[in-house]
Amino acid sequence: MSAVEIRTEIQSYLEQVQDESFLKVVHSMLGTYVKEHEDPIIGYDVDGVPLYASVAKKLFKEQLEGVERGEFITIEDLEKDMETW
Repeated sequence: MSAVEIRTEIQSYLEQVQDESFLKVVHSMLGTYVKEHEDPIIGYDVDGVPLYASVAKKLFKEQLEGVERGEFITIEDLEKDMETW
């Protein structure tokens, strides 16, 4: 079955559904799917909060710019700092 055929069949099914609560569930599922695929979730933080691709891209770009400005710590400096922990 092709994507066009599947869409047509789904539309036919939805036109037959009278239960508004079921239609709301389908609407919510489709909305979530579309939203996630516009800006996909690429991971989660330790609290389970999703990390979206657009947010990660911005964060990684800022971090790279920081490195280019010399805002980083060398492994040697990190090892010295670790000795005081």
